[in-house]
Amino acid sequence: MVQVSWTERARKDLDAISAYIAESSPYYAEQTERGIYDKALTLEQQPMIGHVVLEVGDPGIREIAYGRYRIIHWVKSREHLVIIAVVHGKRSMTRRGIVSRRRSG
Repeated sequence: MVQVSWTERARKDLDAISAYIAESSPYYAEQTERGIYDKALTLEQQPMIGHVVLEVGDPGIREIAYGRYRIIHWVKSREHLVIIAVVHGKRSMTRRGIVSRRRSG
């Protein structure tokens, strides 16, 4: 089983998504947050599911979807995977800094 950890940024992304949805529906905010978290947990058993993030082009940076959200993760090693961001599918990865940060090192 692969260890899955979350960056502070990814946790803040999830909190922000939940807070935004809660403005109109606390119930759906909780459901969405739980769904994203549970989907990310599937990576413990299947770390290579999903596909390479096209904007990055690095085979170690992958994504899986939950509804309209992209769960971006880095396959750090065979034993460790890091959730680096959770973004709405229509948001720019370049503007989020993920593309430029990975290319620079």
